[in-house]
Amino acid sequence: MLWIVRRRPRRRKKTLDAATAALVEELRRQAKAYLPGRLAELATLHGFQYNTLRIKHNSSNWGSCSSKGNINLNLNLMRVPQELQDYVMLHELCHLKYLNHSPQFHALLESVCPGHREKQRRLKEFKLI
Repeated sequence: MLWIVRRRPRRRKKTLDAATAALVEELRRQAKAYLPGRLAELATLHGFQYNTLRIKHNSSNWGSCSSKGNINLNLNLMRVPQELQDYVMLHELCHLKYLNHSPQFHALLESVCPGHREKQRRLKEFKLI
């Protein structure tokens, strides 16, 4: 019997022009200097414990949280106001308790980040580079 295996096409990394590449490296430097300390501060303030933090250059999300308690933050956060940075970090910290977007998740997020739905709308005004 002959089996046909279909492979998913590999995603090609986006090629950046020199100016954009330099901007990304500067954002990476700023993010590594600022985001770990701020995430730790917010986690302590609200009683969350996470495993590791990674700073990434994603093209599709501002942050993510794994079931192992690892948090990823996008270096593009350095391009948005601190209020929106905090919203993204608190959103990911709340995923440590609820790995979904259930009503319980949103209630927890609202308790630590009042007005989070408006902040979510405001974040959509910013584009990822």
